[in-house]
Amino acid sequence: MRDDYKLKGATAKITIEVEKEVAENLAKMESYSKHSQSELTNTALKRFITQHKDFLPPKEPGKN
Repeated sequence: MRDDYKLKGATAKITIEVEKEVAENLAKMESYSKHSQSELTNTALKRFITQHKDFLPPKEPGKN
């Protein structure tokens, strides 16, 4: 399961703002788990997207 956190594809840099407590907890998680903040954040966002597909625009017919 530890490999589930590895970045597997092309990457892109983004800049976001999060609540201070979220940033502090992310730093603690990075230190404790030995996964980078990028790996933890990528995994969390992928899980969020999977659960909230309603936030995405509808797919056009015939397009993947």
